[in-house]
Amino acid sequence: MHMREYISTLLRYDPDTGDLYWRVTKSPKAAAGQKAGSVNQHGHVNLQIDKKMYAAHQIVFLLHHGYIPKEIDHINRVKTDNRIENLRPCTSTQNKGNIGLLRTNSTGIRGVSRNSRSGKYHAQIKINGKQTYLGRFDTLEEAEVMYRGAARLYFGEFCAND
Repeated sequence: MHMREYISTLLRYDPDTGDLYWRVTKSPKAAAGQKAGSVNQHGHVNLQIDKKMYAAHQIVFLLHHGYIPKEIDHINRVKTDNRIENLRPCTSTQNKGNIGLLRTNSTGIRGVSRNSRSGKYHAQIKINGKQTYLGRFDTLEEAEVMYRGAARLYFGEFCAND
């Protein structure tokens, strides 16, 4: 039996919510009819199958497409929204292109920071794990235009629209 068929015997997918439910009782915490998985420290739903941990979005993707890609992007950035129309395969760079603002961002614009000594705004973008400096600007707006242009170029459809 292939993995996809095996998973189908264990789990039922609800297309309206993106949730998975156990078809069979695997343990007291995984009883038939019960919602499968729990939210991990990164905000994704994880579940265990035969002592191996999976992200729910991997299981949903497998059930629909027959394989698990290296990375899966949540289009709307809601990590618990595992409806198939919200999931797409991606590269690491594309996945990072569709994230929101980091908590440490003080300008409110992704990829833009302000140098406290010079008062200038710096734009930078990370591509394939390498930080690329885009320039120094007098205004926040100029830095934002530069970052957004680079993000559209490098991330394409995965470019976050904050």
